[in-house]
Amino acid sequence: MNRTHEFQNEVTNCMNRYFYKMFEKLESEDEDLFRDLEINYFQEYNHVRNYNQERIRAFNESSFYEVLLSAISEPITNYNLSDYNDGDREELIYSPRIDIAFSPSIKTKRGKTESIGVYKLSNNVKLFKFLHKLNFVKEIENNIRNKSNDNLRNYGLDLCYVGCQLEHNENDYINKRPLHLFGIEIENQKNAKHLMGDFLNAISLSRIPIVIVPESRLDHLMKMLMFSSTIKNLKEVPIYDLLKTVNILTINQFISVLNDLLQREGLNQITIGD
Repeated sequence: MNRTHEFQNEVTNCMNRYFYKMFEKLESEDEDLFRDLEINYFQEYNHVRNYNQERIRAFNESSFYEVLLSAISEPITNYNLSDYNDGDREELIYSPRIDIAFSPSIKTKRGKTESIGVYKLSNNVKLFKFLHKLNFVKEIENNIRNKSNDNLRNYGLDLCYVGCQLEHNENDYINKRPLHLFGIEIENQKNAKHLMGDFLNAISLSRIPIVIVPESRLDHLMKMLMFSSTIKNLKEVPIYDLLKTVNILTINQFISVLNDLLQREGLNQITIGD
């Protein structure tokens, strides 16, 4: 197992314990809100299982805290021709994986944890919106956005204020029907052309997109953003307005945000860093 995979595993293990504890607290402190979440989760679970009974495990009540919000390493995506033009469901199209996702999940009969958003959800799905409004979720997003804006500010780039407030406007978010709530790409590309691909993957797959980089690669990444800002200013091509919606942190900044939360709850912290 390489260091990146060790890091992914440690993040997912630590954050799964954190999410479990936060939902335990929520049920005891705000039972009505917890029941609303329960109703919205089961609406999507039943919708998915009706169309995928051969794949999805029957629900186990003991695992409910685990599936409301899960940290998943390299969750599958599964886009096929039926998603594109009602073609053959068996013929896959490009389906990138995100490195780490924080997402409501579902258990398969083979024991795997998958993001529930991989499957076709109901037309009026509200589960992601409910989760996004939880105080501990907004705190994670707010702290990550503030770190990201510090990095943009250091390079004289325009800031992004999506996610800065504890009350958010749904219309500010690009991805209205995400696969994942948080999507985290671990960036180690040496070619700047590939950087934009990771940004677009994070935006395409998640409500709250994040790209994290080693400290040594931050300058390389920020200069790509400076290029996109220059193209916006000189050529009026607004690519920077899209790219800046991604939260950009060093790996150690990302760990610091999560460890502050873990420490507060008395949980084991992430030790594998940049």
